[in-house]
Amino acid sequence: MSVSDTLCILRHEHASLDILFQRHQEMLVSHAWARAARLLTQYQERLTAHIRLEEKFLLPYCTDGSGSSPRWGSHVYRTEHRKLEELVRAVTVRLASARRRGVTPAMLIDLLDKERTLKHVAQHHHEREEKGLFIELHERLPLETRREFSKELLRVSQCI
Repeated sequence: MSVSDTLCILRHEHASLDILFQRHQEMLVSHAWARAARLLTQYQERLTAHIRLEEKFLLPYCTDGSGSSPRWGSHVYRTEHRKLEELVRAVTVRLASARRRGVTPAMLIDLLDKERTLKHVAQHHHEREEKGLFIELHERLPLETRREFSKELLRVSQCI
């Protein structure tokens, strides 16, 4: 499996996550609260699985030292992963709270504003991975690791 094949799978998964989140937001503006909540839960589960795979297969090859290390150390990606997890949890709690109290236009606007932050951080993070991490790791990432990462990423995207 070539580096470009694995990168293609990674890009596809990032795009799939973006589409899933967009569908969630479409349900919000359609006032389909239960469907929006289910889609947000699916997004959270898939994002979490995606993060775990990156941390298992990619980040061990992304050292924090100098020299031939990628331009951003693993700590940058881990910090962004924790931020994404925190933001999606906050949005999930906010949506659940709004649903319990009855979603008002002000609550919806507040929720969409919070989600804009999550969306922005996710898009920036995906771009950093696609243009930085994976490209820079191509020489040090063993073929078997690329294969296993790709296989697991495909499995996660089809199961959740």
